[in-house]
Amino acid sequence: MSKEALKNLIELVPDSDIDTLYKVVIKFIPEVEPEQDEIEALAEAKADTSECISHEDINWD
Repeated sequence: MSKEALKNLIELVPDSDIDTLYKVVIKFIPEVEPEQDEIEALAEAKADTSECISHEDINWD
């Protein structure tokens, strides 16, 4: 089966089942591995124990 044939089959799926089809197809798309700097930034954020400031407490003027 070709990608083109699969695209044509999708056209036959009722609109009520598109969400289900999306959830199935998305499982086959490989996830992108994070870059080293992204991994380090996530680790830094997880280790940060400083106090958070609420959105309401920021002076946006």
